[in-house]
Amino acid sequence: MPSVNESTPLLRNPHQKPLPRRRSAISRALSLVTVEPALFLEAMAYGVNENLLTNLTVDKLCSVHFGFDAETCRNLDAGNHTTQQDQVQRLASDYNMYTHWVEYIPALFTNLLLGSLGDAHGRRLPVLLTFTGHLLMAACYLANAYWWRLPVPLICLSALPMGLFGGHIGVGNAVNAYLSASSGTRSRTTSLSSVEWVKYAAQPLGIYASSLLYSRGGYLLAFGFYVLLLLAGVLYLLMCVGEPPTAIEARGSSTRDGIKVGVAAHIKYTLAVPMKIRRSGRSGVLVAAYAVVLLLWSFARESSAQFFLYERKLFGWQLQQYTNWLVFSYFVKTAGLLLVVPVYSYYLGVQDAMLGFIGGISMIFYYTVFATAPEPWVLYAAAVLSLCSAVPAVTSRGAVSKAVAANDFGAVFAFLSLLECLVLLLGTPFYTFVYNLTLDIFPGTLYLVMAGVGVVVCCIHVWLLTNFDENYSRGK
Repeated sequence: MPSVNESTPLLRNPHQKPLPRRRSAISRALSLVTVEPALFLEAMAYGVNENLLTNLTVDKLCSVHFGFDAETCRNLDAGNHTTQQDQVQRLASDYNMYTHWVEYIPALFTNLLLGSLGDAHGRRLPVLLTFTGHLLMAACYLANAYWWRLPVPLICLSALPMGLFGGHIGVGNAVNAYLSASSGTRSRTTSLSSVEWVKYAAQPLGIYASSLLYSRGGYLLAFGFYVLLLLAGVLYLLMCVGEPPTAIEARGSSTRDGIKVGVAAHIKYTLAVPMKIRRSGRSGVLVAAYAVVLLLWSFARESSAQFFLYERKLFGWQLQQYTNWLVFSYFVKTAGLLLVVPVYSYYLGVQDAMLGFIGGISMIFYYTVFATAPEPWVLYAAAVLSLCSAVPAVTSRGAVSKAVAANDFGAVFAFLSLLECLVLLLGTPFYTFVYNLTLDIFPGTLYLVMAGVGVVVCCIHVWLLTNFDENYSRGK
């Protein structure tokens, strides 16, 4: 037994630090959560919008604009009022286009500012501003539902606050820039996929909740819920979300080529992104190709604004039937993003171009079957075929973010937002023109065109696979 005296320490190794406690997998996962809960709330709110806005427009056009009696409006899609139905459908399609214009025209300019603010002052501010714009738009829709006799064009003008704060495109790109600054190169595509699967998981909940609330308390209860969701999202961002580490390092010392610059210079730099891409050689070509894929995917996705009109025309669906199908469709896309992107991109190391090609195939089958559905159940089969249809957007954003420097995320995503706004501004009159022109001939024509867009997406990815090696596709 060792001797003990007055100098013997009471504890062995008194200066030895205790071993750190091992964190559970759940704790590690929760530590990675940043803007996702706020995005979940915003996506639920978007689901309320998507589910009810077209229905609100149709109901107000029928009763307020055309002044049809209550019985006609209640049975508009029953097959006994074809003339009135076509009148309302055509004008509702026009109003969908006007609403997009009101949102996307100002968003052309505000997205440039948001990207520059993100590069100069941190990634959190643009996210907060876009959420605030969505909250103001929701409040305007609530006002339109409360004061029922307000003119229908005010529904379109309600989208103006959203546009002034970046629009729905601005929300996605601000969140993508935030997550790009928070993640490493290897996990970038998987991290950005969380944006899409969170949205596709949350939107069905918003759709279902809005349908339930609408059946209990009409538009007022449903749009009131819409406002509360966004208010909770804004409060979460204010109280619980900080800057990602790379943004903290860059904020307050934002530089370009070693020179400190302000917001105006950042905007100029953003507008110069095409020239910088052009001078980047093969990396620039890669970025340009994926940017085109993203724009084509956005063009095809926004045709969903006509979904409810198409299904009402073809099968006489009411809001509840449309809600059931839309919820199912979103859950399928969520499953695709949760299964395909993390497993194949992160764990198996499959190239972004191959994943994008698979997504393009999914788009082709989805839109073709949707356009030619002879029975309502076929629309559900089309939804199953859309399993990977959102993958091209994820892989494109991931590939672009891997090919640019961290302090360029805001500029690049802002420029992509600018292009998306331009594409959708041109796309919405195209959707309206094609849908109205073929309404009495073949209402699914628009979606056959979108299947053709899927063919182009596949062709671009085949070209990428044959001209760029694996290291380029992974951003190495």
